[in-house]
Amino acid sequence: MKIAVVGIGAVGSIIARELKRTEHEVTLFGRTEKSGFTVLGNGESTHYPYDIENINAHSGSQFDVIFIAAKATALKTLSRKMPELCHSRTEIVLCQNGMGYDSWFKNGIPAAVYISGQKHGDMIEHFQDSRLIIDSQNYEYLDALIEDLKITDLEIIKAGDFEKLRYEKLLINLGINTLTGLSQNTAKIFDKENVTELTKRLLDEGIEIINSDRKIIEAGFREKALEIYRGYNREMGTSMYYDITAGRPTEFEFIQKYLYDRKGNLDTPALDICVVLLGAYEYERDRR
Repeated sequence: MKIAVVGIGAVGSIIARELKRTEHEVTLFGRTEKSGFTVLGNGESTHYPYDIENINAHSGSQFDVIFIAAKATALKTLSRKMPELCHSRTEIVLCQNGMGYDSWFKNGIPAAVYISGQKHGDMIEHFQDSRLIIDSQNYEYLDALIEDLKITDLEIIKAGDFEKLRYEKLLINLGINTLTGLSQNTAKIFDKENVTELTKRLLDEGIEIINSDRKIIEAGFREKALEIYRGYNREMGTSMYYDITAGRPTEFEFIQKYLYDRKGNLDTPALDICVVLLGAYEYERDRR
């Protein structure tokens, strides 16, 4: 089986590392050509000397499975490159935060991603988890790969209630990405009671939007999300925190604004304020 991983950052590096433990042919792609990456985890630093190709310079090879682990902000551009890397049955696993990009990819398989890490140059600090959740339909290549991954630390779990699980991950991102991004602080902010109270309101509004047509998110999920936040390493940031502190574009369009655009006539004061503030950041960043 020929496999590609596109985007060797905090998520893609962990996926790539585990895929390289299988017997399949695995090619790694980034925006530039590089030689390897380093992962820091459990206090130990390990260098993986895997070649990373420049995706824009690649032509010819077609892959059976492609994992796209680049930020959601890069997906529109990458969608135009994918036909060169795909045959008619290629399965593309989308490993991003948020929602709203599925239609850009033929044979796209969205995943709820539970891999927490931070990229420092060519080093990735892996905090916790190595898990992707996808829907439960049958796949030609991915089903065989899931079996082969049992010798690795990467889990790909097929879930019959994937829609619910994906919305739950969207809500988890809504809470922690918004508050860490706007405060420019790490998960330690959830030790503050007023931050927790604001997060509760934000989560309640997100749940109301998702359940506005039919009930998808069950009662009690808000407390489950808060418990997840409390369990994070206190020095761990989020993709939005790292993007804002580095002055990069955020995945705002696919998380907060995705929900805001679907709120209809619902009253969502916490979400409204957060969307205004994050939109102002994007506006100012675009002007630079």
